[in-house]
Amino acid sequence: MAQTNIEGAILVVEPCADKASIRVQKFDTFDAFRSEPGDLLRHFTVAGVGSSDLGAAALARTLANHLDAPVGAIVAGYGLSDLLSEALGGWFFFGSINRAIGRFNQLQSQSKLPAQDRERKHQESVGTVLEGVRSPDTQTLIRLLGEKERQIETMLGHSKGCLSIAYALGALALRADKADFQRAVDIDVITTGAVVEFPAGLNRLRQYLGELDWFGGMNSSLHLAHISVPGAWHHMNIEINFHMDLAAVLSGRYDQP
Repeated sequence: MAQTNIEGAILVVEPCADKASIRVQKFDTFDAFRSEPGDLLRHFTVAGVGSSDLGAAALARTLANHLDAPVGAIVAGYGLSDLLSEALGGWFFFGSINRAIGRFNQLQSQSKLPAQDRERKHQESVGTVLEGVRSPDTQTLIRLLGEKERQIETMLGHSKGCLSIAYALGALALRADKADFQRAVDIDVITTGAVVEFPAGLNRLRQYLGELDWFGGMNSSLHLAHISVPGAWHHMNIEINFHMDLAAVLSGRYDQP
């Protein structure tokens, strides 16, 4: 597969037990993806900092093999040549959004104000930031989540991809019409390599961080509930030591204390 990375593109990755091959169909635009005949995809991944098409496809293949179902990999950025700019755009910009979501969650849980006043404060604290976002990967996520005929079952993120998912769900929660967010509350949301704030109300949220992952930890909200993966750093390359074993994470190996 050529590593031509178009942010917001979608790769459809089929299950494949052969580690040497990945079966992928690429769509450079959402409209091209949406016009493809066949069943609507229900499972999606968003890879993180420094991810190429190959990296995004590898993440999706692990999930596809686990579910025995095709997975849509949303391309969140470029390869290692643009690692610094991608890191800055991901962690710092999306991090400010994530902190705003966290502040609103705190306001909701602690405030004695009427619901209407809480909603107004929500708009003031988060709305301006969200309205300025034009990141193609998150816009793709928002469009997918807004499709009434599509029932998304799984969303898996790694690194900056976790923030993209949190932003997209936060944008739905911000809308006056909560129908799209209500459809999303039962999605199996899984984050790896980052622990991030999500809008309140999600029923199936799991967050994982490597025990040795100082990079992900530095950009995480560590007070939030999450599972520490023993002996793991930030990467998922099974050929390199200290990787996070995603297949083991998905199987629930680390979920028991």
